[in-house]
Formats: sequence, C-alpha cells, structure tokens
Amino acid sequence: MTARAQVCWRIPSLDRFSTTFDNTRKHGEKATTARIYCDHEEAGGLHLVYEDDGIGISAENKKNLFTEGLSTGFGLFLIKKMMGVYGWSISEEGEPGKGVKFVIHLPAKSAKW
Repeated sequence: MTARAQVCWRIPSLDRFSTTFDNTRKHGEKATTARIYCDHEEAGGLHLVYEDDGIGISAENKKNLFTEGLSTGFGLFLIKKMMGVYGWSISEEGEPGKGVKFVIHLPAKSAKW
C-alpha cells in the first residue's frame, strides 16, 4: 500500500462510500467498474474521488443532486451536510452517459482529517 493510499484510509467517514457503491449497483445500469482514489492538490489539500463507468447523472438531476428529498430521500443531502461539518465540500463532476465522479475536497487547513 502506498503512502498516498494510507492517507485515504485514515480519513473519517470513509464508510460513507457504501452509499455511492450501492447507488452504482442500483442505478448504474451498465456499470462494470467503480473505484476510489486520492489526488493531492498543489495547495496541500486532498481530493478523494469516487467514480464509476455507469450511465452517469443527467444534467437535469445534477441541478438538485444534493437537495433534500431528491429521489428516495436524504443520502447525498446528508453526505453534503456531514462534509460541511468537517470543512470539506463535495461535487459531482461526471458526464451523463459516461459515469459518475464524486470529488470530495479536503482543504489542507482542515483540522478534521
């Protein structure tokens, strides 16, 4: 295991990715691959990325993706709220038809990781 991967596994609440794996299974349709990886920012922060090769999220659904009550309830809404408590942010940067790409930004000055 590389040092970069070791940093990822020490991040609190990594188990929250079970929701995204479950969403890939339920809604990814053609998904065959899902992965989690880390990218370091020049400013010293970290991007924790989850992506799959499923059908992605339509432009229409992206507008309200982190809104309370979208689809079946509170999953992504609560994840975004929890990230905010840590001083983190989350965005979805995938392309419709090519898969999802959730990026969690952990700033270098975040004392919570």
